[in-house]
Amino acid sequence: KPVYADRVRAELDHLNLPTAEPKPDKLQVRCFGHFEVFWHGKPVIFQRKQSKELLAFLVDREGRACTAEEIAAALWEDDDSSAAKARIRLILHDLRTTLQEIGMDAVLIRERRQLAIRRDMVDCDYYRMLEGDMEAVNAFAGTYMSEYSWAELTTGSLYFRK
Repeated sequence: KPVYADRVRAELDHLNLPTAEPKPDKLQVRCFGHFEVFWHGKPVIFQRKQSKELLAFLVDREGRACTAEEIAAALWEDDDSSAAKARIRLILHDLRTTLQEIGMDAVLIRERRQLAIRRDMVDCDYYRMLEGDMEAVNAFAGTYMSEYSWAELTTGSLYFRK
């Protein structure tokens, strides 16, 4: 039979297919295994390893705010607050610059000398597991941000949660 484009369009119009709403752009974060960050399917390249680690720590905190002292103690076991604050300012500047390059610097919240992330701007396997997403639960194979020793506490809690 001959097929005419206008007749196919008319039939499709009568189907009442649901229209897919576009998802808001979110930073894609993978915590299971090694910590990785993606933007539109491409890996985000950080100038400093510590900038990536700072973002990993903020993701681990699940959007809860933390001070420079808390960051220094967790990431580097650093007690010298003046040196730690200077290091954090440098690393935070690098992290913010990296996120600005992809238009996602709004994911960082800096208020009252505290730092956090906007959890709603991040699509993360860890967050999905906490929300009960079975695909994320099944994706957890016992490793979580394996390159960071401070993440071992979360690894243990996830292991027993599963």
